[in-house]
Amino acid sequence: MLDNLSHNPAVRTAGSGDFAARAGAFLQPVASSLLRIVRAIKGRRAAYRLATLDDQMLQDIGLTRFEVESALAMPLTSDPNAELVRRRADRIASQRRRGVRTR
Repeated sequence: MLDNLSHNPAVRTAGSGDFAARAGAFLQPVASSLLRIVRAIKGRRAAYRLATLDDQMLQDIGLTRFEVESALAMPLTSDPNAELVRRRADRIASQRRRGVRTR
């Protein structure tokens, strides 16, 4: 009974830090999920702004209308901007492999 009152961690019982560990184990995935959702919302807003650009402006930044529209068709929890960046990088890499000159 007195061992619960000790400040020496070697003497403490197993239950003394369990609450903090369990709370941290619970809150970390929740915070991570919330952060992912916030990023997805911000990315979706930016992709909607891209969708308002004309085709020539999209071409200037290395995107096509199809890519923007298909990124916006992704599930709401996914970040369309991350998908657009990936597609653009894939297209540039493909053009370099074929020997097409990029800007």
